[in-house]
Amino acid sequence: MLLNVIERNGQASSFWNELDRLQDEISGGFFSGGGFTRNHYNPPVNVYVNKDDALLTALVPGYDPSSIELSIVENKVHIKGNQKQTEIPQNFEVHRQEIVNKDFSRTVELPFRVNLDRVDARFKNGVLTVKLPKAEADKPRKISVQIEN
Repeated sequence: MLLNVIERNGQASSFWNELDRLQDEISGGFFSGGGFTRNHYNPPVNVYVNKDDALLTALVPGYDPSSIELSIVENKVHIKGNQKQTEIPQNFEVHRQEIVNKDFSRTVELPFRVNLDRVDARFKNGVLTVKLPKAEADKPRKISVQIEN
């Protein structure tokens, strides 16, 4: 059936593999939202901001908390996680595989620099929650105006 096979570089590949490839290309470009592609996982992230802090949450179910790395430079938060591949049970072959184990790397830019001494990161039920206090230098300061006679 023409719909099931697309000729690429002289080799036949399934329609779905071609769609996966296109999704990989698109995901690596303009779109940075969460989700799986064939070669990468982008954890969905929420960022909430108030006058003193940002709160970042990332969905990383199935990842060992000890494999998650968090680094912050000025206003950029970088989250990286590693996951070992699921082993196929002995004497079985894959019939359907929807649970995909992937490493991930994600960078989120905040609207201010972070006070690195007060960052608090926690992991519970597959959700990484990071409290990111605003750096003192980025907090608004009240300046008194001197009156001259």
